Amino acid sequence: MTHVQPSKRIPFTASPQFARQQPAFLLLFAVPWAAMLSLLWTYSLFPAVLERYALVPLLLSAVLFGLPHGALDHLVPLRQGWRLTRRWTGWGLFLLAYLGVVLLYLGVWTLWPMVAYWGFLLTSALHWGHGDLDFLERRLGRARAWHSGATLLLRGGLPIVVPFLAFPDAYERLAHSAAQAFHAPLSAGPLWSASFTQGLTLAFVAVLLMSVVDTVRCATTRRAAVTELTEVALLMLVFVQVPAELSIGLYFTMWHAWRHLGRLLELNSRPLNLRPVSLRGLRRLALDLTPITLAALLMLGGLFLWSAPRLHSAEDMTALYLALIAALTLPHALLVGVMDRTFTDVLERSH
Repeated sequence: MTHVQPSKRIPFTASPQFARQQPAFLLLFAVPWAAMLSLLWTYSLFPAVLERYALVPLLLSAVLFGLPHGALDHLVPLRQGWRLTRRWTGWGLFLLAYLGVVLLYLGVWTLWPMVAYWGFLLTSALHWGHGDLDFLERRLGRARAWHSGATLLLRGGLPIVVPFLAFPDAYERLAHSAAQAFHAPLSAGPLWSASFTQGLTLAFVAVLLMSVVDTVRCATTRRAAVTELTEVALLMLVFVQVPAELSIGLYFTMWHAWRHLGRLLELNSRPLNLRPVSLRGLRRLALDLTPITLAALLMLGGLFLWSAPRLHSAEDMTALYLALIAALTLPHALLVGVMDRTFTDVLERSH
C-alpha cells in the first residue's frame, strides 16, 4: 500500500491522555454501523411496515440527536476562545448573524424555492462529507492530501446523491411539498432532466473511483483503509436498497448527528480543554443543548402554524421540517468548518 506523508492531524487515540476514551471511540463506530446494519436487516424482513413508517426517523430527529446536534453552536465560539467573543457585544453580534442567515434562508424558500432546495442538497452534501472526512482524520489518523476532496465529495454524495439516483420520486415530492408549505408552488412537469441524472451518475462513479484511490494512499494502516472502504460499501448498500426518506432519516440521526455529538463532548470549557468522556460530561452536554433545541422547536411550531392551511399530509409536515433544517444547516456548516480547524490546533498543541 502506498502512503503519503502523514498530515499534522493526530489520531484521537494516539495520546495516553485519551486512553480512557477508548469505549467512546468504539461507540462512535459501533452505533452508526449497528443502525445501518439493523435497517438493512429489518427492511429485508418487513419492507411494507418500514415503508409505512418511513418518515418516523426524520420526525424523531427533531428531538433525538438530529436537531439537537447543532444546538451547541451558540457556545462553540466561547468554548474555543474566539477573539470575536472576548466581549459580550461580539458574542451578541455572532448570534445575530447566525439568526440572520437562518431567517434569510427561510425567506429564500418563499421567493426561490428551487434555489433553496438545491442549496440545501449541496450544503448538506458538503457538510456531511466534511464531517465524515474530519472524523476519519481525527479518529483513524487519516492523512490529508490534495486528493482528499474526492473522499469528502463521496462521503457527502452517499447520503444525498445515491438516494437521489435510486429514488428520484421522493426528492421530487420533497421539492413540491416544501415549496407548497411556503406558498411558492412549483410549475408542473419534471424538475430535472434525464440527461442531468445521467451526468450526475457518471460524476458520482468518477468520484467513487478517485476516493478509493485516495483512501488507499491516505490511510495510515491497512486496517484503517479497510474500515473506510467498509463504511462506503455499507452506506452504498443502505442508500440503494432502502427508501430515501427512511435511510436518510436514520443516517442523519444515528450517523452524522451521533458522530458530531461525540465531538461536542470534547468541548468542556472556555478555553477548550480535552477530557475523557464521562457521565458528568454527558449530563452537561444535554443541559447545554436543551435551550437552543427548544428554541428551534418553537420556531418549527411557528412555521407549522403559519403553513397549516397548506399542510395536508405527514410528508408535507416533514418537508417543512426539512426546510427549517436547511435554514439551520448553512450557518451550522460554516461554524463547524471553523470549529474543526480550531479543534485540530488544540490537539496538536496538547500532543
